[in-house]
Amino acid sequence: MDKDVVCNAAYNLHSREEENTYNSVVVDSTLPPDNKEEDLDLAAGRDVSVKEKKVRRKCYAVVTIIALVMAVLSLIVALVGVSYVPIELNNQQGQLSSSSQGVESQINRIQLSNEQCKILITDLHTKLNNSNRMFQAQLNHLNQQIQVIFQNIIPTLRLGTLSYPVSSCSDIPQYQPSGEYWIATNSTSSPVQVYCDMDRTSCSCNTTGGWMRVANLDMIDSNQNCPDGFRLVNRTTPPTRTCGRPGPAGCVSTTYPTYGVEYSRVCGRVIGYQDKSPDAFAPYFVNTTVTIDDVYVDSVSLTHGQSPHQHIWTFANANDETKSDHSVCPCTRPDRNYTGVVPPFIGQNYFCETGSRQAYSFIFYSDDPVWDGQGCGSNSTCCQFNNPPWFCKQLPHPTTNDIELRICGNQHTSDEDTPLEIVEIFVQ
Repeated sequence: MDKDVVCNAAYNLHSREEENTYNSVVVDSTLPPDNKEEDLDLAAGRDVSVKEKKVRRKCYAVVTIIALVMAVLSLIVALVGVSYVPIELNNQQGQLSSSSQGVESQINRIQLSNEQCKILITDLHTKLNNSNRMFQAQLNHLNQQIQVIFQNIIPTLRLGTLSYPVSSCSDIPQYQPSGEYWIATNSTSSPVQVYCDMDRTSCSCNTTGGWMRVANLDMIDSNQNCPDGFRLVNRTTPPTRTCGRPGPAGCVSTTYPTYGVEYSRVCGRVIGYQDKSPDAFAPYFVNTTVTIDDVYVDSVSLTHGQSPHQHIWTFANANDETKSDHSVCPCTRPDRNYTGVVPPFIGQNYFCETGSRQAYSFIFYSDDPVWDGQGCGSNSTCCQFNNPPWFCKQLPHPTTNDIELRICGNQHTSDEDTPLEIVEIFVQ
């Protein structure tokens, strides 16, 4: 700092202040005259040399003190700075040390992770090898099962062929279609071809599949003929072909073989036509001593076995719906008292119907087939009783007996008959 420059500036500032003071001074009239001029000179700063020296001395002293103070402050700042550097260096060194330790920790963690990865990879490799072995074992097992399928199941696709006959239709797999199959039993010297119905849902037996058809008479087919001993009834108006009794009172029968197949259910339908005036259960009403082996009904008796026959189903044909006597069906007029008698050995296992809505005539009732579940009069319940046309009979015991169908009548065919158009019987 230049002391002269500072003090000159201070003196000039002081001189201007004195001039301002001189101009504002009021001359004191009490002072002696000889001192007034000197005092005015002093007040106005006329003694320049003396005052200037006094001011400069004071200024130098002040400037010196300020310089000393500034020097002391500079020294203090220098000392503080010197002491701060080691502290900062120590702090930086500490931070570097901490960072170094952190890096070492991360390195250790990475090394640990590498070891863990090696363990995991080894473990994974072991598990993959084990899984591969297990998969190979399962694959081998699957191959064995496939071989079993080819050995045991695939041949079932050929079951029922001449090379692989079955003992009954029940042995045919359910997924096989209905059709002709070969069977062989102890009663057959060689395989026999039969029709197996795999979806006999029309019967009310609550079972499907494995039904063997033992009877299939369909006289609508002109290529079919009546069974031996039956009479062909061929009508032209309308054209109908049926099979009836040959003439005299009594029964005509045919037997349907079951080829030694054991069965316990019988399902089927029989459709015929009323010819003149059959009397339903009148033969039994007239003579209650008759048995199932005799003429107990006008129309059809379906049985199995011999002496005595075992009853399966009865198809009775009444003469009309106008009466309520023993010559009509019990279901013809339920609003009236039935005076006939149903043979006790047939129970409720029968259909009964008439083709005549009015008083009967000696005609062939070709307009209304019987036992088809249709065409009954408004007062009759015969089309609902046992739900014709299909019946289902659960036998008391399994059997291998052949099935016999008889058409019976206690009068000549010139008076009564019920020739048949369709006979379809299944066993299971």
